[in-house]
Amino acid sequence: MATNKVINNPLGLCGFTIGIGVTDRCNAACPHCYSRPDDGYHDLDFNLICALIETIPIKSVNFGTGESILYPRFVELLRLLSGRGIELSLTTNGDSVAQLSDEDLRLFHDIDFSLDFPQEKMNDSWRGEGAYKTVMNGIQRCIELGVEVSIVACLIKENHAYMGKLAEKAVSLGLNLRVNVYKPVFTTKHRPSYGQFWRAIADMAEAAYFTACSEPIVNAAIGNDRAKNGSPCGKMSFRLHPDGKVVPCVYLKDSEVTIDDLIEDFDTQKIIMADALNLPIPKICKDCRYAALCGGGCAARRILGEPDQPDEFCFIVRNEHPQINAKWKESKGLVHEDYLCTMIFSG
Repeated sequence: MATNKVINNPLGLCGFTIGIGVTDRCNAACPHCYSRPDDGYHDLDFNLICALIETIPIKSVNFGTGESILYPRFVELLRLLSGRGIELSLTTNGDSVAQLSDEDLRLFHDIDFSLDFPQEKMNDSWRGEGAYKTVMNGIQRCIELGVEVSIVACLIKENHAYMGKLAEKAVSLGLNLRVNVYKPVFTTKHRPSYGQFWRAIADMAEAAYFTACSEPIVNAAIGNDRAKNGSPCGKMSFRLHPDGKVVPCVYLKDSEVTIDDLIEDFDTQKIIMADALNLPIPKICKDCRYAALCGGGCAARRILGEPDQPDEFCFIVRNEHPQINAKWKESKGLVHEDYLCTMIFSG
């Protein structure tokens, strides 16, 4: 396999943020999962990953999709990336942390533990028996090792009324809360309504401080002058799926771009990925005072819904403005801040 050039970035000082789904295997079966395979399980080719990191500049990597410890060469890979000075993050239900050594856990810049409800019984009814305790045990271990920890939740209609309490829980534990909004990759049945969405945002903002926000429509509502314009996906970040497909946004499954294509001609492929999310601003948004900041909203929500319409949670088209008591603290520089549309809170 030919490559155009080799770019060594031993200090990880600049470059792309990459989400790597090394596997789509998982020991859980959450109802709202967007990563489950529909054509059998896959493990990303280790040698192709190695070739890619020799080809492009990489600032940071997040491991997600499946439960990464189920990838046979996961420990070998994270040691390799850490040795190159690349910041590492892990999204986990706790099982990967439980199986990693203290030495390997210290290689991570930050770790996100999946928790969708603040109470053990409710969370386990959703994620499986023992899920809550596995998360709490992992959190305690990471705290003792000095690893930055976040709770990560998916905002769905089933938990929207509990998001404020989840933020309170994160604050009480001295953790961050990172929140992704549910995308209808497979089904719309877990998607929050307009009212549920904004209630959850308001409740979290009351309970904690924003430290980062890359959700375009939320940035418009809170007047976030720190934000980059529009969706962050596909500009300086992309996702490797376990089947070798490469997407500009984690919530998009289909792509003609593969990891082989990136290795062969990255300069061309990064333009293709960026263009895939470069949706025209809807006509109704042209004269909106938030057009530059919001750009029509989350590109993935529009692609999975109605691409020529603004974000389904747009408040301008309803002629109202949500009351969000947004308070800010300094960014902690977490890996996910520049990776996808997300919100991060802390105490």
